[in-house]
Amino acid sequence: MKVEITARRLTVDAKAKETIEKRLEKLAKVLPREADAKVVIRLEKRGVLVEVTISARQRTWAAEAVAADQLTAVQEALDRVAAQVKKTKARVKEEKKHTVSGVRKAAASAIPAEVPVPPREKPPRSETCEARRMFDEDALHAFSHSKREILAYRDPSDEVLRILYRRKDGSVVILTPV
Repeated sequence: MKVEITARRLTVDAKAKETIEKRLEKLAKVLPREADAKVVIRLEKRGVLVEVTISARQRTWAAEAVAADQLTAVQEALDRVAAQVKKTKARVKEEKKHTVSGVRKAAASAIPAEVPVPPREKPPRSETCEARRMFDEDALHAFSHSKREILAYRDPSDEVLRILYRRKDGSVVILTPV
């Protein structure tokens, strides 16, 4: 990695320069080979300002930090850039994980397809609830405002158990025993 250090209105400490080179050398392991780093250190009223800019391919990482001394400002700015680089690297890895290369697709199409295995059926879910007494309209109103898939209730006129059931397509069905 090519590193360019520029100082304005001050001279760069040997310790700060050494820290910059070491930290950027470590970052070079996760950056593309053609990455370039520019570090600008300048003296301002509020302290020492350090700007770090790393350019590679279509991406640029930049950070700046202000501190009382050069070494602290350099470390803070490099910490911020390192965090950005690591975050980008993790994002790229995650994207690559979810994409299938063209080589794999071609190899997969050359292999004869096996008979698809039907998915396993889920075991029936059991749930215990009390069948309260309510009219059909009240039950439908209560069911439409809940997130449950099933509502059991008894009609007060004939004490018959009825079940409201929400299908996967969103429609509602009333089940009554015969």
